[in-house]
Amino acid sequence: MSRRAFDAEIGLDLTVNLIPFAIMAFFVAIFAVFNPWGFDPLQSAIQFAILIVTMGVLAVVTYIAARAIETDDRTRHDTSES
Repeated sequence: MSRRAFDAEIGLDLTVNLIPFAIMAFFVAIFAVFNPWGFDPLQSAIQFAILIVTMGVLAVVTYIAARAIETDDRTRHDTSES
């Protein structure tokens, strides 16, 4: 019997990436609503680009890590053998 992709155990392993992702999303939202340094197109574009690109890279790395954990035989615990 095959396992579901990204089951609860893998989800728990990957939750460590949820906290930095949430922190970055918080700052994107805060800086979009309230920018304490004023609005400068170049500065704001660089600021948002750094945060959004970092969030994208974190999401891709998290997905790759989940796929690696899923395909690793050492982490495979099939329930049909019991």
